[in-house]
Amino acid sequence: NHSLCRWVLCVSLLTVSACEAADPVTDLQLRSIPEIPVPGYLESILDPTFGTTITRITGVPGDSIIGANPSLEGVWSDIARHGYSKRSPWNCDQSLLLLGRHKGTPPMLFLDGQTYEPVFGRRASFTEARWHVSRPSHMVFIHHNTLGLWNVRTDAIDTLQVFDGYADLHIGPWEGNLSTDGRMIVLVGTHDQQTVAFAYNLHSKTQHPDLLLPGVDVDWASASASGKYIVVNGDWEGHNDQTQVYDLAGQPMGARWRSYGRPSHYDLTLDGEGEDVAVGVSKSAPDEGRVIMRRLRDGRVTVLTDGGYASHASTRNVGLPGWAFVTYQNLGPTFPPYWNEIVAVALAGGMVKRLAHLHAVRTDYEAESHAVPSPDGRRVLFASNWATPADSAGDGRPVATYVVRLPDH
Repeated sequence: NHSLCRWVLCVSLLTVSACEAADPVTDLQLRSIPEIPVPGYLESILDPTFGTTITRITGVPGDSIIGANPSLEGVWSDIARHGYSKRSPWNCDQSLLLLGRHKGTPPMLFLDGQTYEPVFGRRASFTEARWHVSRPSHMVFIHHNTLGLWNVRTDAIDTLQVFDGYADLHIGPWEGNLSTDGRMIVLVGTHDQQTVAFAYNLHSKTQHPDLLLPGVDVDWASASASGKYIVVNGDWEGHNDQTQVYDLAGQPMGARWRSYGRPSHYDLTLDGEGEDVAVGVSKSAPDEGRVIMRRLRDGRVTVLTDGGYASHASTRNVGLPGWAFVTYQNLGPTFPPYWNEIVAVALAGGMVKRLAHLHAVRTDYEAESHAVPSPDGRRVLFASNWATPADSAGDGRPVATYVVRLPDH
C-alpha cells in the first residue's frame, strides 16, 4: 500500500508539509467492509483493505488469564477493553497498557505495552486516575477530595493534596486530562453545595480560584493541552453539549459555543502554531458530521474533513503532534465514505489517512470502539465485538480489544 507507506514516512518526520507533497489527495472512495474471521488471542491479521496489522490483545471469555506475574488470577470477561478515547491506555514510555474496563476479575488489568501479555491486576481504590506524563509506574488519581500518586506496580499511594470542604471531585468526570506537560489538572465537584471547577498546579502544588458553575449541568471539565485554560462542556439552560472556555482565574475566553455539539466527543491538543484547540465531530450546521478544529481562545472553526459522520476523536498521540485519530462507528448507508473505520486526520487540513476497519456493531455503550492512539502515534487501540449480533438484551458480546500497528517501512 504505497499511499499508506508514504504517510508513515511523513508521520516519522512529523511534518504535514512533506506529507502534502507526497500525497495531497484525500481518499473519498467508499471501501466495503470485508467479512474476515475474528483473530485469535494474540493473533495478528492483515487488514485486507488498508494494509495495516491488527492484533487481538484480549482472550476468549472464560479462559484463564496467564501472565508474567504468577500471582495473577482471573478469567477473561466478555467485556475486556480500555476506558475511553480520551484516556490513554498506554503509560508514558509505553511499557504498560491498562485495560480499565475488564468486567470481571481483575477489574483493572495491566498488560505489557509491547507484547500485550498480562502482567498484573488491580482493584480500583480511587474515583479516577490518569497516567503520569513522565513517571511510567505512576498514575495521578483523585478519590473523594484527595489528590495523589498511585504506583501501579507496588500499589503504593502518595497523597499530594487534600481539598478540605470539597466533595465528589472528578477529573472530568471521565473525560478530563492533565496538561501535556503534566503541570496542570482541572477538578470538578462541589464546594459549599455549589458545582465548581478549579485548576491545580501539580508542580508548584498551588490551587487556582473556584470557577462557580451555577445552573450548569456539567458533562466534563478539563485542563487544556497548554494548561492555560479550563474547558467546560455541559448543559446550559437546557441546551446540551455546549462548551465554555475560561482562563485559570475563571474568566470566560470569548462567547460560549452555543451550537449543539460544535464540536462533540472532542479531544484537546495544540495546533501547528502552538494554539490550544478542540478537535472532534460537529453535530451542527454548516459542518454537520465533519471533523472540525476549534481554537480555544476565540472559537475559530476550521473544517478538517469532507464527508462521513465521525464518532470520537483522540489526540493522545502526544509524541506525534499535528494529527487526530478519529473513530467512524457508523455502518452506513448514509454519510459515506468512512464506514466503521479508524482514520488519522491532519490538523493542518487536507489530509485524511484511513487505517483499519473496526468490524464493530454499536449495540450498546460497551460496544463503542473509542479508538485511541499510543503516545508515539504508531499504534491505535480500539474495542470491537467483531460484528456479533445483538442478543436478547440488545448487547453484542463479546467485546474484545485490538491494536492496529502502522507499517514500519
